[in-house]
Amino acid sequence: MSSLAVVAATGRTGRLLVERGLAAGHEVTAIAREPGNLDLDHPRLTRRAADALDPESLRGALAGHEAVVSALGSTGRGPTTVYSAGTAAIVSALPPGARLVVLSSAGLATPPDAGPGARAVSRILRWVLRHPYADMARMEKVLASSGLAWTAVRPSGLTDRPGTGRPRVSLDAAERLGPRTARADLAAYVVDHLDDPRIFGRVVAVSS
Repeated sequence: MSSLAVVAATGRTGRLLVERGLAAGHEVTAIAREPGNLDLDHPRLTRRAADALDPESLRGALAGHEAVVSALGSTGRGPTTVYSAGTAAIVSALPPGARLVVLSSAGLATPPDAGPGARAVSRILRWVLRHPYADMARMEKVLASSGLAWTAVRPSGLTDRPGTGRPRVSLDAAERLGPRTARADLAAYVVDHLDDPRIFGRVVAVSS
């Protein structure tokens, strides 16, 4: 890919996606309600203001891009439609043939090889975070029915610690990984695998 758009680019993960995209040599467009809040300067960086829940607002910002990564998310535990509605808006506004990657959560599923302790923790988290998880599940259904070259990346608990540089990966989220994911490792995996056809139309779990 040579042209990458990052939706929700001013958040902690979004910023790292922008930085990683630039480091990888892409032309990057940072899309946010207030893109000026992204305090980065680079000759290959463009800022665009758009409402991530409005397809018409997004269409112009996404035009001409070969890949789009959505870092949309909610910060609370209450009912939300940010994930599903935002992804539906992006799908509607996506340029023809463009690649789409969204960020989900490893908490949506318990791997078959998880032990009793991990299963107990998973049950607790699925209850505490039931509302955002429910909307992430709706988001993944939007992707599955889109007909696009999509990938849903499911990190474990996100941290701002330095990345390991060696993120662990489980295709189809079939294996138990680590409990934490450095945002830097997540951004590295997403950007480095934009062109990887093995993960098109699939869910991928990631951890540090």
